[in-house]
Amino acid sequence: MASPTQSKLIDIAGWIGAALIIIGYGLYATGIIPDIIIYHLLNLFGSIGVAAISYYRKVWQPAIINTCFAVFATIAVIRHFL
Repeated sequence: MASPTQSKLIDIAGWIGAALIIIGYGLYATGIIPDIIIYHLLNLFGSIGVAAISYYRKVWQPAIINTCFAVFATIAVIRHFL
């Protein structure tokens, strides 16, 4: 079991992750940013945050979905540099 401090940090990571995903998709969907690396990085770090809180709370559906999103975003970031 995590300590209260660890639990709070995991909660914060989850909220930051959710915000990053919403910001990234919102900027992309409205045409403010194109399909560039910042979009993929926002999704990568956002997905990691949401996956972390989901695993911690044993909520498996969002944990699995966000792990997949993190993998896809990682592939997109790697492809950007190739």
